[in-house]
Amino acid sequence: GKTVTSPLSLFKVVYCKRKVHCYTPKPCYRKKLCPKSRGRDMANKENELACAGNLPAKLHNSRTHLLNSSDSGSSQTEGPSSKYSAFFSEVSQDHETMAQVLFSRNLRLNVALTFWRRRSISELVAYLVRIQDLGVVVDCLPVLTNSLQEEKPYVSVGCCVDLLPLVKSLLKSKYEEYVIVGLNWLQAVIKRWWSELSAHTEKAEDGNIHILKQQLSVLWEQENHLTLVPGYTGNIAKDVNAYLLQLH
Repeated sequence: GKTVTSPLSLFKVVYCKRKVHCYTPKPCYRKKLCPKSRGRDMANKENELACAGNLPAKLHNSRTHLLNSSDSGSSQTEGPSSKYSAFFSEVSQDHETMAQVLFSRNLRLNVALTFWRRRSISELVAYLVRIQDLGVVVDCLPVLTNSLQEEKPYVSVGCCVDLLPLVKSLLKSKYEEYVIVGLNWLQAVIKRWWSELSAHTEKAEDGNIHILKQQLSVLWEQENHLTLVPGYTGNIAKDVNAYLLQLH
């Protein structure tokens, strides 16, 4: 009885009870009867831990591979476009200059339109002579040509005399459109004042007609080769040539 109630023995019994109480509820001990299965489970557990331990490294490697593959893809897509970068830069290098030219031309056309609306043809012609812009002349000359064909009174012989040097520049242009506009105007001028030009008068009031006749003769001596141009341009030149041959 003393050994049972001794503090040391009681401590041992309590310790043993604690020991049994602590370890018996764990479910892992139920597999002691199957050591082989325990070995497989432990091996699987070790594999899972090993995989879990290597997972960040694998994720890093896969991410690096994806990034590298995307970079290679972008480099492949940028490869063909880089071939044309020089071409597009060459095409677009003059865009700013062209925009400035068109902006300036639009301003000049607006000024010319203001003169036309006021029927200030002499001021319009003086403005065209002053700016010496053949592009603006080509835009404005067809309006004056129509007025000559309709025999409007506000287009005078003096205006035609002042415009003739500009028309001469159009006939020397390398652009056929410019040449056609000049020939159309020249044809309209000759037909409009043909009666005065073919009258052979030397009166003071016909001074502009005399100047116009001389200018036409000098001009056509230099530009009569236009009759050899095929198509519409040559046809107009032949018509002008038929009229001017009668003035000699």
